[in-house]
Amino acid sequence: MKEKYKRLINDGSGESDFWPTFTDLLATILLVVLIIFVAIIISINKESKAMQAKAMESQTEIKKQAKQIAEKEKQIEALSYIQKDIVKDLDKEFKKQHMEISIDKDTGAIKFKDDLLFEKGKDVIKPEFKKQLDKFIPIYFKTLYGKYNDSIAEVVVEGHTDDKGDYMYNLDLSQRRAFSVVKYILSDEFGDFPYKNQVTKNITANGRSESQLKIVNGKVDRAQSRRVEFKFRLKNSYEGSETQTGK
Repeated sequence: MKEKYKRLINDGSGESDFWPTFTDLLATILLVVLIIFVAIIISINKESKAMQAKAMESQTEIKKQAKQIAEKEKQIEALSYIQKDIVKDLDKEFKKQHMEISIDKDTGAIKFKDDLLFEKGKDVIKPEFKKQLDKFIPIYFKTLYGKYNDSIAEVVVEGHTDDKGDYMYNLDLSQRRAFSVVKYILSDEFGDFPYKNQVTKNITANGRSESQLKIVNGKVDRAQSRRVEFKFRLKNSYEGSETQTGK
């Protein structure tokens, strides 16, 4: 009988040890789960804050770009007004002097036809063209720099050919012709004219070969394609670059 009670007592003692151990294990598991859950919540909060910060940065950048675009549009509009004023003044001055000058009303490009410019295949300026330039140049540059000095970035003399012959040959010829015009304008032979010193710094010569042919009724007009053009570029005050006119 004593042994029987001992076994009962011993059995009860073992069961009593088991339940506290299981409870501790369960509590530990729950604690780990809670820690993981808290870590996940913290991570989500950090990611959410980072996304919010990134979104705010994006909105700030979008506003900045929108402001720049608006300012750029205002500037382009202002340059457009200046360009139109220059074209009007040039046209007015040429008419005053009874000069039949072909001027593009939109861009201000001045065009001289090839029939009076050069001998065929050569870059030597004909006397007739020199007479035109002698009258044209003083009026042109006095109008550009006299009133719009702060707006003019560059004056470009362009040589153009028709589509006869090799492209590279025409490119070389058009470049030499444009250079001949600039060389004559700045030479002692031409003499002095208003703002010549400034023109010396700002004028360039470009050959365009047959890249800008004149098309009439779907066909190349070779007579109009052979030409020399004067164009001006306006300063872009916002970015310090230039806006080309007379394309």
